[in-house]
Amino acid sequence: DYVAFGPVGDTDLGDGTQAPRDLFDWWSKVIEVPVVAEGALSLEIVTDMAPITDFFAVGDEIWSTDDPVKALGDLIAAMG
Repeated sequence: DYVAFGPVGDTDLGDGTQAPRDLFDWWSKVIEVPVVAEGALSLEIVTDMAPITDFFAVGDEIWSTDDPVKALGDLIAAMG
């Protein structure tokens, strides 16, 4: 089981409303079910949210680049 919130960055998904960082912070402190951040991830967002997010759902962040392996490696490095 897990819960996912998103998007966490600027995107045209849905109505553009972003899941706030404090939601992830609260969830990680209070609830045992893992929390997943998804939607419009960036290196800065991943770095910021790594301490309060159990997993990141990665998609276009790597597949829309010329080098998906490098893009994924960069995101993993940003996780700390």
